[in-house]
Amino acid sequence: RRRPLSKAVLAAYRGPFRTPESRMPTFVLPREITGSRDFLAEVEGLLPALSDKPVLILWGDRDPAFRATERRRFEALFPRHVTRFLTGAGHFVQEDASEDIAEAIRVFATSSFGRRFPGRSRHSQ
Repeated sequence: RRRPLSKAVLAAYRGPFRTPESRMPTFVLPREITGSRDFLAEVEGLLPALSDKPVLILWGDRDPAFRATERRRFEALFPRHVTRFLTGAGHFVQEDASEDIAEAIRVFATSSFGRRFPGRSRHSQ
């Protein structure tokens, strides 16, 4: 992680879950995700319909859950991709690299990537 979460950010995450009872859904969610394998497989099966679209892949290089294997799957699925590595970012890339993400989106949205895509480009910090 690049920097510790500020008190304000922590308060925003904890705000809806002020009591142990209110935090129960956060413990149930991982089980629900793994229990939805059939549905998620169906969604994944539909992704090739989007494979001709330009895609910006933002990838935290310290994510303990999603590694190079998963990144390569996305890159293969979306051949018109640009991968931007977010150095030092973990699983919650929006917290670890928010400024880098905003800049990558701005560059991607205002560049020729979407109109005249140059192929399999890879950008890193």
